[in-house]
Amino acid sequence: MRLELEPLVTAVANSEPSSVLLWLSRSGPRRLLSALAAGSGPVTHEVLDNLADSKAVRYLRAVMVANGALPERDEFLVRFERWLELTLHQVADVDERRELQSYSTWFLLHRLRRRSSRRPLSHGQMSTAQTDVRSAIRLLRWLRDRGTTLSACAQSDIDAWLASGGREKFDARNFLVWSVDRGKARGVTIPSIRSTRGQVLLQEPDQRWRLSRRLLHDTELATGDRVAGCLVLLYGQPCTRIARLTTAQVTDTGKSLQLMLGTHPVEIPEPLSTLIRELVSTRKGYAVVGHTDVHPWLFPGGLPGRPISSPHLTKRLGRLGVPTRAGRATALMELAGKLPSVVLSRLLGLNINTATLWSQEAGNTRPEYAAQVARRARFID
Repeated sequence: MRLELEPLVTAVANSEPSSVLLWLSRSGPRRLLSALAAGSGPVTHEVLDNLADSKAVRYLRAVMVANGALPERDEFLVRFERWLELTLHQVADVDERRELQSYSTWFLLHRLRRRSSRRPLSHGQMSTAQTDVRSAIRLLRWLRDRGTTLSACAQSDIDAWLASGGREKFDARNFLVWSVDRGKARGVTIPSIRSTRGQVLLQEPDQRWRLSRRLLHDTELATGDRVAGCLVLLYGQPCTRIARLTTAQVTDTGKSLQLMLGTHPVEIPEPLSTLIRELVSTRKGYAVVGHTDVHPWLFPGGLPGRPISSPHLTKRLGRLGVPTRAGRATALMELAGKLPSVVLSRLLGLNINTATLWSQEAGNTRPEYAAQVARRARFID
């Protein structure tokens, strides 16, 4: 074995031998390791980037990062940058490609990099940015086929674009707003469709409480599933946010436990606080090769040192009969009917506009109180 492969082998070999042998029995890892063995120099992020993207490459990278053989980096940011380069290269029209490059660089990438500087991006954030780019490409192509351009189009063109399809046509809104702000388009807009209307709620009046009681008291269920389900049903948290909760967001004084979901901590009552304490002390990921417990995640996942993916968490809760979308919507509707929107925003991490929409939908008639709380908080700050 050449010397440069030693960190890689050490990272893999620290696992249970049976797990390593099972992993090596698969063709993907075998081909990957053979390619690395035939190469030269150390195994770096760049070396792995030059290989065909696959589950084996992503898994091995996570193993090496979790075990200190490679430095940390934001994988979803890197994946978006590589995807963006390939996607824009396929845009044939030079002027359209230039507009898209400018928008992607100075708006999307700038925003993603700023977020990444605070914490690693999630799969959802990467997917949303990809949707923005695809929508912008489709809009420019549609305008070209209509015989016009972004700079020359009128609101009638945009209205026709919106009328030509479903809700996905509204995904081009960020691109159009950015273009208008920079003088690349004039007098056109796509309205925001941010709304709580049409949210599917739980059908049975007591279903939310019945499911919550089971999660709180059924000791046969996994602790992580019990906590995640309660955060959906009692605090209206989406799986995308639950999956990325860290132990740093838990403050345990022994007498009380607080969880930071928004900008202000939420005091968690019993018995959920006991479940969260248990989760903090017993949490373990599902990685069999390269497993490590040195990570910040409250819900570790199948890749070493990484959180559980939100789709996988959604599936786990679905197996327990917890409908995450309807359960979250029902929780938010009930909470919005009792709490001012500013309190809802700060405690649960909702955008203030979204919290206000939920309050209106729930029939909360206390906007004056919410405004007073907001003014008082600004004065105190």
